[in-house]
Amino acid sequence: MNEKYLLVDKYRLKHENNAWYSERENSHKHLIFKDSFFQKSDIIGLLFRINKLCMAKVKYFRENIDKYEPMKYHYKKGFYSVPLWDAEFLKHCNSGYILDFRYLQSITVYEDFISLCNELETFESK
Repeated sequence: MNEKYLLVDKYRLKHENNAWYSERENSHKHLIFKDSFFQKSDIIGLLFRINKLCMAKVKYFRENIDKYEPMKYHYKKGFYSVPLWDAEFLKHCNSGYILDFRYLQSITVYEDFISLCNELETFESK
């Protein structure tokens, strides 16, 4: 199955009227992306849209995804590697730091994100 469809299946997105919606119990249905975005975008674009991450973060990770290992967490196994479409965390390979998508969401000031990127890049030159 195409990774894009594995991603929408993971998040249980519903397709209707040429768009993909999140419809969870006890919450209102809301638009995640339209078909045109789904068709044009890559996995990073879709994953970051679902996780409500800004375009600066999308751009950075598109250019640097090879420096990160996609991961999930299991309470018994700990962190383990997964394909990018299934990721909930990104491990920076050189530093070992693990970035949670929720943490990345919490960074709302552009300069703070740049500071994080600069800090991570210091590990790459060592």
